[in-house]
Amino acid sequence: MISNINHQKQIIMTLSDVSLIGKKILVGIIVTVVPFVIIVGGLWFTQHALSAHDVKKDSVQTTSKPEKP
Repeated sequence: MISNINHQKQIIMTLSDVSLIGKKILVGIIVTVVPFVIIVGGLWFTQHALSAHDVKKDSVQTTSKPEKP
């Protein structure tokens, strides 16, 4: 009887097991979010840089040729 109790598998999660699982989940979330932030940030910056360049270009073109009377 005692040998049967010793051979049964008991699943007991200790605090260190829960901590390890939590750390793995956190690392997985970070690994997923960081590339997304880099891509979205790059697209936003590119759009912002190009639209600012277009505004400067338009203002230079409209004021560079004054009308002659």
